[in-house]
Amino acid sequence: MSGSVKIVKVAKVGGEAPAPAPKPVTKAPVAAARKSHRTYPKSSLKKTRKVSGVKNPAAPPPFRKGTLRILTEHGRKKREDKIRKTVRSMTDRQVKEKLSSAGMRISPNAPPELAKEILRNGQAAGMIPE
Repeated sequence: MSGSVKIVKVAKVGGEAPAPAPKPVTKAPVAAARKSHRTYPKSSLKKTRKVSGVKNPAAPPPFRKGTLRILTEHGRKKREDKIRKTVRSMTDRQVKEKLSSAGMRISPNAPPELAKEILRNGQAAGMIPE
């Protein structure tokens, strides 16, 4: 023999064909287990990686620039003076464009002094961006 194996089937002559061999019994495939959470667990450790070190942890957080300044009487006056200067240097057309962009309609027949007064007061009140 040269190493090849021949398979020989034996069948009965003159009788019925043998019944096919039954398939071997195997377990049904199991689906992966479902997770009990839809989101990650909420924990305090989740955000620790984003915390950066500071020199003085007892110091208060930084304020936005100008937050405290406008809360004082001196800061309010300086802000109004700045608004008054910027509105005074604007042309009538710029004033009307600024008012229309803020959503405040003004009549085309309105005097320019009235439009400037509306713009100045709106900016001082915080209704119109500077």
